[in-house]
Formats: sequence, C-alpha cells, structure tokens
Amino acid sequence: MNYPSLEKYNEALQAPARAIQDPQLRAGQLRTTGLGLPLALCGGFALTYTVDTGGKRFALRCFHKKSNDLEQRYQAIALRLKQLASPYFLPFDFIPNGILIDGNLYPIVKMEWAQGTTLAEFLERNHGNAAALTKLRQALAALSAYLEAQQIAHGDIQPENLMVNADGSSVQLIDYDGMFVEALRGSGATELGQANFQHPKRTASNFNEQLDRFSFITLDVALQALAVSPGLWKASNSEPSAIVFRRNDFLDPGTSVIFNQVLGLPGLTVPAQSLAQLADGPFDQVPTLADFRVQRGLGPNTIVFNPQGKPKDIAYQSPYTVCDAANFAQVEAQVGSRVELIGRIVDVTQKRYGRNKKPFIFINFGDWTGKSVKLSIWSEALRQFPSEPNSSWNGRWVSVTGLVEPPYHGQAGKISYVSIGISIENPGQIKQLTEVEARFRLRGGKAPVVTAGRNENILKGMGGAGNTVPRSTSQQAPKPLPPPSTPNAQVLQRMQRQTPQAVPRPTGSAPRPSSHQVSPGPRKTSSPKRMGAGAWIALIVFFLIVLRWCSG
Repeated sequence: MNYPSLEKYNEALQAPARAIQDPQLRAGQLRTTGLGLPLALCGGFALTYTVDTGGKRFALRCFHKKSNDLEQRYQAIALRLKQLASPYFLPFDFIPNGILIDGNLYPIVKMEWAQGTTLAEFLERNHGNAAALTKLRQALAALSAYLEAQQIAHGDIQPENLMVNADGSSVQLIDYDGMFVEALRGSGATELGQANFQHPKRTASNFNEQLDRFSFITLDVALQALAVSPGLWKASNSEPSAIVFRRNDFLDPGTSVIFNQVLGLPGLTVPAQSLAQLADGPFDQVPTLADFRVQRGLGPNTIVFNPQGKPKDIAYQSPYTVCDAANFAQVEAQVGSRVELIGRIVDVTQKRYGRNKKPFIFINFGDWTGKSVKLSIWSEALRQFPSEPNSSWNGRWVSVTGLVEPPYHGQAGKISYVSIGISIENPGQIKQLTEVEARFRLRGGKAPVVTAGRNENILKGMGGAGNTVPRSTSQQAPKPLPPPSTPNAQVLQRMQRQTPQAVPRPTGSAPRPSSHQVSPGPRKTSSPKRMGAGAWIALIVFFLIVLRWCSG
C-alpha cells in the first residue's frame, strides 16, 4: 500500500474531526506549532502526532512509508503485546481504517502516551549523575532479561525509543515497527535499527529474539563509562543519536579514539575489549547482556588497540541521511524524513509572534531572500534551552537531527523566498562541531559506504519504498516548487489577518517576512560558467593550426 505524504497528513489534520475516524481521537486536540498547525514527529515507518482528549494524551501514528505487509506485522505485534500485558510496553490499537485522506481510508496506530522523558533527554541532563546512571543500568538489564525470557525483541533499542522515569529506575519501550514476535519468525526484518546501536554485520535475515543483544551491551558499557568519567559525554560528541560510541567506532575499534579512552577507565578495560571483540565478530554470536556482564561465552580478545595506528578508510556512518544545510535541493528531497543536517550558521534571528508575543528563534544557514534552509525554535521548545541561541552562534558549524518539514513560499515586499527546515523540540537536537568534523561528515554522507539508507533498501526488497518523497542527490537541480496548498494557504491568511505578529508557516517551518528583515549578509553572486567540452576542442584545434602555420 502507498501511504500519504507528510504534507497530506498535515492538511487533513487541520480538520481532525473530519479526518480521524476513531471517536475518542477525533474529539481531541492536536498538539500544534506556534501557529496552530499540526506538529509531526518522525519515528520509523510512521509520523507521530500528539492528541489530548478526555484528560488523556495519545500518540496518533500515521504511516508514511510503504511495505507489503506492514499492517499484518503490526497486527501480529499487537496481539502478542496484549497477551503479555507488560508495563514495558504501552497499550495501543491498530485501526485499519483510521484516517481519511483524499477520500481514501488508511491505517493508524492509537497509542497511550508514555510517561517520563526519552533516554536521550534523560542523559542530556544526567550524564554526570553516577547514581542515576547506575539505576538506569539496572533498569535496562531487567528489560533485557524480560525480552529474552519472552523470546521477543524490539529491534531498535536506542535512546529515542526508551522512556525513562525521573530517577532512572524504570524504563518503557515505544515505537514497535521493527519488533520480532514468534508469529513473524522467518519473515525477515523490515528495518535494521539505528546504526549507532546496532551490530555492524546485522542484516535483514537476522530477525529473531537476539536482535537487541548488541544494543543493550553497547548502552551498558557506555553508561558504565559515563558513570566513571562524565567528561566522556563531551569528548565523544554524545547526542540523542549516539551515546559514547558510534558505528564508526565499531567498524574500526582498534584505532578508535573513544574505544582507547574507555579502555583506560577504571573497571572498563575488560568490558570495552569485549564490546570491541563482539563488534568485530559475527552477529549471531553476541551473548545476552547477563552473560556479557560475567564474561560468559566470550572468546579471547584479538583486537590490537592503537590510537596512533592508521585508521581504516571509512566514511562517516550516520544513522540518518546526511544533508548539507547549504544545499536546498538536497534537503528538499528529504521532506517527511528524519535527517542529519550539517551546516554553518549564517544568522540567528530572535522575534516574537502572536497576541501574547511568544518568543521564537530562526537559525538560518543561508540567504533568506532566496531558497534557504533554517531551524525553527518555537516558544515551548525555547524554554528548554539553558541559554537561548543568539548572534554569538553565527559562524558555528552544527549537526542537527530532525524531521524535514515541507517548504514554504513567502513574499516580503518585492522579494519572493522559499524556506525549508526542521523544527527543534529539544536542545539535544543541535550539536556544535568543529569545521573539520563537519566536513568529514558531509563527505561521508555522500560516500557509497554510508549506511543511512539501510532500512530503505530493505523496504525496496520487500516491494516497498523508503519514502513517499523521491530522493535526489546534490547534483540534481531543484524541482519547481508549487504554491502552498489551498487549505494551508487559507489557514495562514486567516492567521495573518487575526494576528499581525504571527509568523506564517505550514507544519511549523516557514517564517513570516518581517522576521527576516535583518539580512545575514550579501547574497552570493553566481560563479563564472565553465567551458564546455566543445569549446575546449575548438581551442585545441585552433592552437594546432597556429603551431603548424608558425612551423611551416
């Protein structure tokens, strides 16, 4: 089945009572952007919207990536989880005809909202709290043992799929798209999980109750290391998508700077050596976390650790498609997908909008008067920042993970502009990089060995595609952009009439003209055109004739 795009879902959910078929959800209130437009979060095969109704909060999950048997898989997963009735999982309903889009009904998942914060957010705040990290290690070990006992696997154990309570003593799983349950044995995986927490040799044929073992071991060693050395968080550039270790470390542990740092920490030599050995070995020989902790079933270490040694020629291995923030067409091709956006900040604009003068910030990566990429930080997210981004950020290189929102076409006087970008939900999405690291990641994002599209390749093999939006490379010219859809345009026009200070944008992505009156700098001029092949041939022939004439 082909599923609607992000734009289609956002349009339909501007009238939820008409689009949503579930009586409880259709009576609810969707979480929106600063302008009252649906706010979508990305997770696996589905876009997630937040719905408050009757004093409860639900996650409305709408599928936007196609697969021949996704619905059958979810039904099998739902049946098994209802049988278990475990607090590790959230109650949910798979509704085959849950939402109406352009006259067609599509499935949705209605899931109770998880309490607490994601593991990613928890670690942002507590990576220096040894007591909290110790409790968290115990909670994750208990979860690992439970999954092993039930012979099921989540398939994508990583910080954004784990919810943690305030003190780290209990955890809960979300996002069940890639789960293994007995009824699915032999069917193959639909995804390979987030690359920084997966065994390098994991393939689609590896689909059984052992899927989560390497992920749990990776997290366990990382948390143990942070408890001993909190400074490792910054030294390793840890973030929501990577805790201490990255896929690049697993591909070449011997020369990995991080592995060699962890080896030198008290009590970490053996765990770090064993983790490196597992990463270098076969996927199906990874032990349970319980066995790993007591060094049961592990072979002798054969890896030579030498941080001064010559590293393997391996490109940057991002868990997501890497996009250059200076390349509008490349980012546009990823609308509706989660990406790693890398770029140099040109301008930070601080403004207020609406009748209540709520603060917001735009972070621009280019000249806003043309086609540009930017970040939007709305008031709710802005409150989470310990210090607000300001002009001191200009010139910094950053890495940003998030969902690419649809482009917005705007008009500021005689200037027509188009903007596209990401809405920031928490500070951890933005990480500062050195220019050297940023350029390394950008090169890796375009290299053949990059693994960001691993899950998409699996989907294609199943008869599906990775996304409803076609991919393009940085060499492709940008496609002609249509004007804003009629429903969005009408909503934005009403907002402009009612709240003069509002910032019009569909799905929370585009600025109002007045927000950009401070230009980040002069516009770039076009570079001289290169000579074509024909011109070079003619020039060479001309010189040959001249030489012959002179010699004659």
